Amino acid sequence: MNYRIASMLAEEDATTPATKTIDVDIAKPISRITVRMRATNNGSDPTAHPTKMLPKIELVDGSNVLFSLSGIEAQALNCYEHGYKPDQLLVYANDVMCDIAVQLNFGRFLWDEQLAFDGKKFSNPQLRITHDLSKGGSSPDAATLSVLAHAFDELLPVPVGFLMSKEQFGYTLNGTAKESIDLATDMAYRFLIIQSLYAGRTPSQQFNKIKLSEDNDARVVINDESTSLLIYLLQKHQRFVEYILTYGLGSANLMYCTPTFLTDVKAFALDSADATMFSTQSYGGSITATTEAAQLVQWLVSGLCPHGALAIPFGDPALMEKWYDVSKIGALKLILTGGSGATGTCEIVSQQLRKY
Repeated sequence: MNYRIASMLAEEDATTPATKTIDVDIAKPISRITVRMRATNNGSDPTAHPTKMLPKIELVDGSNVLFSLSGIEAQALNCYEHGYKPDQLLVYANDVMCDIAVQLNFGRFLWDEQLAFDGKKFSNPQLRITHDLSKGGSSPDAATLSVLAHAFDELLPVPVGFLMSKEQFGYTLNGTAKESIDLATDMAYRFLIIQSLYAGRTPSQQFNKIKLSEDNDARVVINDESTSLLIYLLQKHQRFVEYILTYGLGSANLMYCTPTFLTDVKAFALDSADATMFSTQSYGGSITATTEAAQLVQWLVSGLCPHGALAIPFGDPALMEKWYDVSKIGALKLILTGGSGATGTCEIVSQQLRKY
């Protein structure tokens, strides 16, 4: 067997919020780790997107941080890594489970032999997962957590490194104020992601202009361009698509989705008695959905900017030699200008090539 799927954590109870620490003791290189959380809803009134039940996922080796993202940051990155949204069950209905999965991808694709996580290169790698069922779904009252690893087995590649994904910076938005952020210049960049999720607002309303500058404007990579323009210029994939199951309450009902820009919503009744179903236009990952009858409804949602995230790719994501080499740069600055009325927080996420 060249490959295997190893259980790092068999499904266990996660009803009480906690941080679970798991030793990464798999001897062979790992291509992907998948964190899965399932929660049983205790009502049909949505609390928040289920992925928010995972506030933080970290891979550490002592004080050395190798991966550190929230669930929605990691899931947004997964969308851009694959070009599509990974499968999950977005369900907002009483006594029915919502089921989410977040991936830690260490290679450009599954079973990448050049880029993978090799635990033997580190002293004591550990996976730390913070979970809190109260932060997502529909007020769930029970949950489980499990972790799987896609590991090499008889096939033993010699990876040159792995993809390291982290939140580099986060701050509170304040209207049209500018924020100057010093980015790391130690490793080549595959992706830089700017993310701001706030109900009722698009990413372009949150961070309105983007500038990326080397060595005090000796070279300007992105010259104060509008976010809305960059979304169109940098969008290389089809629209991200998902299905959502809700229990319509016979009135206006707020539900949560993943796309936050140019979102399109269609409804399919599971009962012929419901003749009227409609929704407001979605901004910021929330939809006001109205049904005529109290019954199950399936929604087809598509759009851009998952969880309020805009990804800036550097070259072909498949060719590591083409990525953004910042080793010869003294200073790399990202300058963001907020939109009118911008509020909430903004996070800067990077995916870099970390060589052994």
